[in-house]
Amino acid sequence: MVNLIICVTFFYALHLFLRMSFSLHKVPYVEFTYKGGDDSGLTDLSKRMMVATENLRQSMLIFIPFAMMSVVSNVDNLFLGKIWFGLRIVYLFGHIIDLYRFPHIRPIIWLPSIVVLVMMGLNLYTG
Repeated sequence: MVNLIICVTFFYALHLFLRMSFSLHKVPYVEFTYKGGDDSGLTDLSKRMMVATENLRQSMLIFIPFAMMSVVSNVDNLFLGKIWFGLRIVYLFGHIIDLYRFPHIRPIIWLPSIVVLVMMGLNLYTG
């Protein structure tokens, strides 16, 4: 589980760089280095990466404590954690290829990751 927590943390760091890297040809690097930078020239792909990053950040607030409590409590949530991580990777690729422009696709990918988090919590509660 500790290795999975490390992988998820690096995945989050990758998310942070994707926003910038897909727009460097339109927005100078210096604009990304301070809070008031002009990022109005972001590409659509970078804007989608921002949405994916925000969504990951919100679900990580639940995943990381559950994963850490699993380690401390010796509760086996590794398989569920890997499923959650896999769904988050699929969610990212959905944003990269703009899959969510079609109705009802996003919840099909997003909702199972929430169900997995609930299952992790139930394992902690009962375990």
